[in-house]
Amino acid sequence: MKVGDIIELTVESLGFEGISIARNNGFVVHMRGALPGEQVRAHIRRKKRSYAEAELVEILQPSPQRRQPPCPYAGDCGGCSWQFAHYDEQLRWKQQQVRDAFERIGHIAVEEYRPIIASPIEFGYRAKMEFTCSDRTWIPEQQWRSLEPVAMERKRPAIGLHVRGRFDAVLDIERCLLQDELANAILETIRHHIRSAGIACYNQRSKTGFLRTVVLRRSRIGEGMVVFTTTSPQRHEEEQFLERCTQELAERFAFVQSVQWALNDTPSPVPPGPYRLLHGHQYIRDIVAGIEFHISAQSFFQSNIAQVEQFIETVVAAAALTADEDAWDLYAGIGTLTLPLARRCRFVVGVESNAAATEDAMATAARNEIKNAQFLATDLHTPAGIQTLDGLPNPQVVVIDPPRAGMHARLVEYVLHRAPERIVYVSCNPTTQARDIALMSERYRVRAVQPIDMFPQTYHVENVAILERR
Repeated sequence: MKVGDIIELTVESLGFEGISIARNNGFVVHMRGALPGEQVRAHIRRKKRSYAEAELVEILQPSPQRRQPPCPYAGDCGGCSWQFAHYDEQLRWKQQQVRDAFERIGHIAVEEYRPIIASPIEFGYRAKMEFTCSDRTWIPEQQWRSLEPVAMERKRPAIGLHVRGRFDAVLDIERCLLQDELANAILETIRHHIRSAGIACYNQRSKTGFLRTVVLRRSRIGEGMVVFTTTSPQRHEEEQFLERCTQELAERFAFVQSVQWALNDTPSPVPPGPYRLLHGHQYIRDIVAGIEFHISAQSFFQSNIAQVEQFIETVVAAAALTADEDAWDLYAGIGTLTLPLARRCRFVVGVESNAAATEDAMATAARNEIKNAQFLATDLHTPAGIQTLDGLPNPQVVVIDPPRAGMHARLVEYVLHRAPERIVYVSCNPTTQARDIALMSERYRVRAVQPIDMFPQTYHVENVAILERR
């Protein structure tokens, strides 16, 4: 087997990040888009010491678990990678991914692997979608029928999602199945204004153009937010575009309670702020676990609108707090977990690096008259941030919900030093979660892990691990 060969393979399993795994005379081959049990033809693209990377060419014998993806962009779009698999099959491999992370990466003994909690809905579940704007539309290969029409269409601006594996290529998405139909109607309205006003969308390579991204958010109680991110306007028409777009959104879509504008002239995709209010309020409201949250443009909130209540209930139950116990919630965000935990314990401290999120959390606590919660804005990945915790009493329970990269090794050491009775480690990346828990395994046993599917149609999975001090 060498680079350039097209060979037949039988897929054996799915690995981390949804990679399809096969073997050719014992040599491992990775590809995307195939299910276990399928016989395929694959084109060898790269060969490394221990495995080869291939591109799926043809499925010779499909799995009974394969389905026709309902989305026309599936396969090209980077938003969904598992639409070709029936939902039950997605759940099966997400649960296996968690087990593999703990057994193969962490080498951790888990006392109980609990069945994965399925999402109540497969589609239309996203509370937030970020659409990238580009000065040209990426055309899928199968649409190249004649050069002239395609070349003309390619020059049209796009508002959509990135092509899988490409930072500079954007599919013009007319209808995204991960969001509801009202959000899709908003997306189409904005696209119409972009094209009718001749707005220059951003070019990722040259770093030129006006409109960079559009974020759509919604809550369970029916409030919506639209956030435009642009470079500094150079023409009067660009500011007029924002005014006219905002006016139509406010008139046509009563649920849009906030329209905001963020300037970003930096190479980073994250706007430095501040955000300018164009319509309505600085936030939208949501009610979860009996608590009214105010969600601002810069704050993180769980993405699955139908599963967030179950997620919170699972974490709170895992913490098993009593009225005479104290807790910490590290990487607290806007207090999504901190405030429900407060209703079960004596006192809880939420720690978060994002100052805007911390302000939202404090305001939510005050509005809901939750007086046994304190919030600190500090970066737990720095020595100074960790030292902020020194003055706090020892907690009985620590809840940890870090970003995908996991905890900093210094923070792991610090938590071990404070030695809480129980740790609830929540993660959307079981591989870094298992890595971190392995560092704690001499002092803590893993009583149970509970996967929760917050991200249908993707290989991502949320996992709650319950640790008890030995």
